[in-house]
Amino acid sequence: MKHCPYCKKRLQHWGTTAAGRTRFFCAACDRTVTNKKRKDVHERHLRYELDLWLGGKDNLREIASKYHQTRQTFWKNFKPLFSLPFEPLIPEEPIHTLILDATYIHGNSLCALVAIDERDRVYWRFAPYESYEAWFQFLKLFPKPEVVVMDGQKGLYLAALRLWPFTAVQRCQFHVISFASQYTGRRPKDPAAREILDLLYRLKYAKTPEGRDEWKSLYQKWEKKFQIELYEKNVWGNFKHPRLRTVRYIIRKALPNLFTFLDYPDTPNTTNLVEGWINSAVAEALRRHRGLNEMEKKTLVATVLSHLTRKRREALKQDGLQR
Repeated sequence: MKHCPYCKKRLQHWGTTAAGRTRFFCAACDRTVTNKKRKDVHERHLRYELDLWLGGKDNLREIASKYHQTRQTFWKNFKPLFSLPFEPLIPEEPIHTLILDATYIHGNSLCALVAIDERDRVYWRFAPYESYEAWFQFLKLFPKPEVVVMDGQKGLYLAALRLWPFTAVQRCQFHVISFASQYTGRRPKDPAAREILDLLYRLKYAKTPEGRDEWKSLYQKWEKKFQIELYEKNVWGNFKHPRLRTVRYIIRKALPNLFTFLDYPDTPNTTNLVEGWINSAVAEALRRHRGLNEMEKKTLVATVLSHLTRKRREALKQDGLQR
């Protein structure tokens, strides 16, 4: 503060108050004044301290002790910030690849819809549960991408198909294997189930057009080999192997979009980036900060997602700057 707020004359320093704040004296109007507390600076410091707590490994008591305050004081100051969970802005520039998935953060009543583009930028929105309407309201904020990588969630697929009918879709190969193994088991004794599970595990080696064609040929041979078993019925007219038929249905439904990544370079064939990077970071943060309510968990997840960076991407940036 340089000028008096009353008479606009020049001020001079006049010591400090009992609280340690600088005092100023105006000789023209014979008054002493102090700097008012700036709300923007105070909120910025609180946000930094909140990020330090939610994004780190120290508990609230350890963070408060660094600033010579009590845990109760810190928690009281953080309360207003927990009621304002933020969501990132969606870019308007073209997007090549979008990886989509959801993670539940508060039982089955709250989930985070997550999207990652080819630049490893993370976007999210909160929804009560994963549904067509929730995904549609989230995806309509994005410009049309070239290719979308997703699991087999019905609402997500229908929302993407309605918004971008001509966008290529890559089904997550890991989820196809996971869905199928729920019906065959991890160690099936039936020869048909054992062969189809082994064939699904070979998807990770089909990384070329030749490998794709070979895998499709092997799958067609499997269907022909066990055609009698797939259509066999019991005395009541029901199919004897409904689980095996469900596995066939899962593969047939995913097959048109199972090898899209071969036509689009640098496109992943799974959603493992979300599973291993996003979901694991969120799960670790929720475990470390147990006991938060639904609104507080929103702020926690938003803080964690806003600070996520990939070491590989940062290393490439540093390497480019050095060159």
